[in-house]
Amino acid sequence: MARLLFCLVAAVAAAALTDPLVEGASNAGWFGLGSFTDHSMLDVVPTLLVGAVLGAFYVACSARPLLSARVRAVRDVAARPLAPLFPAIFALQLAVLFAIESVEQVVVYGHPLGGAIWLGGPVAVALAAHAVACVVLTVLVARALRALTGVAVRIVRRVLVVRGVRAFNVFRFVRRAPAAALVQRSHPLATRAGKRAPPFLAVA
Repeated sequence: MARLLFCLVAAVAAAALTDPLVEGASNAGWFGLGSFTDHSMLDVVPTLLVGAVLGAFYVACSARPLLSARVRAVRDVAARPLAPLFPAIFALQLAVLFAIESVEQVVVYGHPLGGAIWLGGPVAVALAAHAVACVVLTVLVARALRALTGVAVRIVRRVLVVRGVRAFNVFRFVRRAPAAALVQRSHPLATRAGKRAPPFLAVA
């Protein structure tokens, strides 16, 4: 589950951040004359929000086992070698790009534009740009998620420690309460004497 979430986060981030760069270069005429884009960037912000939500789920899934007693036996997916994941992430990245561009075209134009418009540029250039972005952003996303997971674990542990101290204090209060009630019943004047000891008759 954590591995799938990590791949999705990396793929969504790479697609959302690379798409406007490629489309921007195409719209600026860097690749010559041609209709390479749909001239819309409506899909960028929603896609980044989806990536952020997936990242939060990943942090939650990764932090939970790290909070157990077997901390040394658990290894975060983001801390493992990333090279074996690159092909899967790149495939997911292209799938995400196709999906968000198709939805965007339907929203803006009422129908998909077809062809390779979803790539945002010449096929070879767009694929090369997305491949480079896949590697770079996967590494950056891994570092960011690893750092966020560590922060989440420290925060949860601190909260648990504080709650544990409060629970211990409540337990001590509950244990002392019956003893205090017994003293009050045995020596009613003790509660009126403040910090002074209750009066007793001295035997001469």
